[in-house]
Amino acid sequence: MVLEKSLFDVYGIDAIYHMSHIDNVVSILKYGLLSHDISYNNRLTKRDISDSSVNSRRMKREPIYGQSIHSYVPFYFNPKNAMLYRRRDIQENIVLFAFDRELIAEAGVLFTDGNAASDATRFFYRLEDLSQLHWNCLHANSWNSYPDGKRVRMAEVLVPNKVSTRRVQKIICCSLATYQRVKAMVGERIEVELNCKFYF
Repeated sequence: MVLEKSLFDVYGIDAIYHMSHIDNVVSILKYGLLSHDISYNNRLTKRDISDSSVNSRRMKREPIYGQSIHSYVPFYFNPKNAMLYRRRDIQENIVLFAFDRELIAEAGVLFTDGNAASDATRFFYRLEDLSQLHWNCLHANSWNSYPDGKRVRMAEVLVPNKVSTRRVQKIICCSLATYQRVKAMVGERIEVELNCKFYF
């Protein structure tokens, strides 16, 4: 893991992030993070914060393993992106699950250089291809200064099917009320952090 850890450090990857509505936390704690196909088909998601128009484009198959994008659990390198911006009116009810960055190195995991639903986005599976991502845009305060920055900022990590909550490092909230609700749900099992820098 020495090579993997050094690459993660080179690109400033501390964690990867999954965003969800607070109403889904109990289900996530019980079942883990599930792909859209599993969660939707089994009615395990109470509140879907995804964009329906984008969701339809995620039914397409990725070019490496030929699987539907919906069959993966999506994570972001930087959750302060266009997805969260479009939901900023409800962001106090959105929680960010920070997951172990080493998920990126596991078998079957893909990552992208932008929004996976976009035809312009490329898909990768080799860790050395992390160099293909636009890290200046991913780490910037705003994506507006970069060509195609809105798409690039939404670069994803795609993990097949399911991710156990044992891999969660912490849950991040942007309001005290949300922090207190999540803290009551998880107790001492998972660290809960109140940190508005991840939000708009």
